[in-house]
Amino acid sequence: MAEKRGSIAAQLSDLARNSSLFSTAKRDSASRSVLAFSQEPGDPGFRRKPRPKYENTYRLEPARKFEPGKVKAIIEDVLASQLKENETYDHNADRQLVKSLAEIIKGRVKELNYERYKIVCSVTIGQLKEQGMRIGSRCCWDAKWDSFAEGSFKNKNIFAVATVWGVYYE
Repeated sequence: MAEKRGSIAAQLSDLARNSSLFSTAKRDSASRSVLAFSQEPGDPGFRRKPRPKYENTYRLEPARKFEPGKVKAIIEDVLASQLKENETYDHNADRQLVKSLAEIIKGRVKELNYERYKIVCSVTIGQLKEQGMRIGSRCCWDAKWDSFAEGSFKNKNIFAVATVWGVYYE
């Protein structure tokens, strides 16, 4: 009788191991992540940037604050120049388009030289089909120095929303 219990326990243990949440053997190969990075670690040419080392400045506030008005103008200029009035929605091509728009916007904002600000950019493109959509974000920040700007583009087929956050490093 003890042998049967042992064999049942072994079978249950094998079953639990085979049906683990972390097992990749039984995952559906058709499912894909919707999160995309501008440079994925597997991409050729990917390399991690060395983190800059700063000496203590004992400065607790920026020399110049993040200016949402200037950043919003950049966002709307980039969206209007890169997206056409007759642009249609294509989920395969728009994945790369979103990455390139985010990189262009972030690069243009970095040209404003906000010292010690971390610039984060997010772009969303969707198809207009009489649906509603809400985009939200949360983070911990210092309301005195940190800020954000957002801009949008819309034609008869698509919409695009870009948000840029400027978060000050103390």
